[in-house]
Amino acid sequence: MVRFSSRRRKARIVILVLLVFFTIAAGYILRSHFQHDNPPRAPDRHSSKSNKHNDWWLEFFNRLSSTRVTAHGVKFHGKAPAINWKPDTVDSVDRPQLFELSDDDQTKLFESHSSFVHQLPLFASHLPFDANTTGIVTTVGARNFGQAISLVLMTRRTGSHLPIQIILDSRSPWVDMVCSSTMPRFNTTCVFLEELWAGIHQRLPKFTSFQWKTISIIASTFQNVLFLDADCLPMRNPDAIFDLGSEPFTSAGFITYPDFWTSTISPLFSRIAGGLEVPAISSRSSSESGVMVYNKARHADILLLAAYYNYNGPGHYYPMLTQHGAGEGDKETFLQAALVLEALRKQGVYRQPREWMKPGVGVKKGYWDVKTIPSVLGRSEPKGKWRGMFIKQMDPMEDYRAAMAALEKARNSTAETDIRHPTRASQHAGRSDEDDFLIDSNFLATVGNLTLEYDRSRVMFFHHNGVKPDFTRITDPDSGLVATDEKGKHLRMWEDPGWIICDFGRDIEKMLWQDSIEIYCHAEMARFKQLRRVCLRMQAIYGEVYA
Repeated sequence: MVRFSSRRRKARIVILVLLVFFTIAAGYILRSHFQHDNPPRAPDRHSSKSNKHNDWWLEFFNRLSSTRVTAHGVKFHGKAPAINWKPDTVDSVDRPQLFELSDDDQTKLFESHSSFVHQLPLFASHLPFDANTTGIVTTVGARNFGQAISLVLMTRRTGSHLPIQIILDSRSPWVDMVCSSTMPRFNTTCVFLEELWAGIHQRLPKFTSFQWKTISIIASTFQNVLFLDADCLPMRNPDAIFDLGSEPFTSAGFITYPDFWTSTISPLFSRIAGGLEVPAISSRSSSESGVMVYNKARHADILLLAAYYNYNGPGHYYPMLTQHGAGEGDKETFLQAALVLEALRKQGVYRQPREWMKPGVGVKKGYWDVKTIPSVLGRSEPKGKWRGMFIKQMDPMEDYRAAMAALEKARNSTAETDIRHPTRASQHAGRSDEDDFLIDSNFLATVGNLTLEYDRSRVMFFHHNGVKPDFTRITDPDSGLVATDEKGKHLRMWEDPGWIICDFGRDIEKMLWQDSIEIYCHAEMARFKQLRRVCLRMQAIYGEVYA
């Protein structure tokens, strides 16, 4: 077991903090040098705000770079099993530990983590966003932009009026055209990161795949964010999530969703994150990060710690948090950031930013990890084949109602039980001004063992992670969008529409096809050969299946 020498640890952290200071200072000097060498430009009335944002992004990249993990990559001697999460049966399952790290590598990880956390109170206090704004955020590249189109269309079909921002890491002529001429009609804005970062004159980190998620939430101008993976389609209007007094957002400001699986986070993560207690494996399931809700004012520090985990994800935190288990990637980084900072605060080694704490507003800080495990829906195809299409994810307001009802029922039962309700942090620690704004979310670990009686029709999202809802790929036989029965007749994507009409009051799949045809068959799309093929193919299938 590695033992971190207090004197050695403090000395190395001091050195890291000094390196951060000099790296950021060098970045500002470098930026000034390049601006001085550039030819004069016409005055820009937005230049002050733009420069301020450039300064923040420069600081962000430099802080990540200066605390970058230098330990060797995690090497495994096994793979974590995918065990369905059932709290009453997983108590007998041991939390796996399937890799080894030398004492030196554990020390490097610990000190890097400690250095970044040490910077968070100051760094998170000036995360840029437009105050008191709310919207939906997703991120895509040019190659899968069709998914974002489906998301936008379905969001508007629910009656949502929230503005939408699509954060793009790449572009193409047809995407540029849709962004400029079509998306404004849906109160949707495309944000191209190459334009956002154009004023930063230094080498930028190379982000890939899962790492774009935290970048997109940070890059959004909204204070309150409903983040959706581009393949996640709203089925109900999500706007009420953000209403003042609506729970769990009012009392938490941060909502995450569960996955099917038992958590396979390595016990070493708790040690590296600050010598924290290793949670019981039955306390909560693994996470699913396709839907998240953030108040960035309350949770800037949690969002930035998640960014740190993702920046150091490949080779380190991704494998450490899943151990090559189901869905390895960014999925665990967001909730774990909240759990870690809450634990460090209780230890007295972390003090969060307090700028958002305004008396009389009525909001608090905590987290709500939805307790309703998702369910999957698929399509039966010829020769006994079954293809998973999407997972159904619960309305968080209904989930909260059901959980609170279950807790109240358990508390009032005659059986002896130790059921805790959400409480102010002041009841567990010394009284301080900030305690009025905090919720102790640890009680959520008790909810998993209870039976939640919820309205199963109150599904809010279809996360289409089995077959991507990207109609630009409808001519690709490998996309999974199109299938036929034994007689060659085309099948619906979601099979019998009866249950959808019963639960949602309308044939949503048919509406998705109608609205998508209107987009892809618009006259301005005809200049793109592939999109002309998409239009013709969709019209033919719609006429056979939905007309």
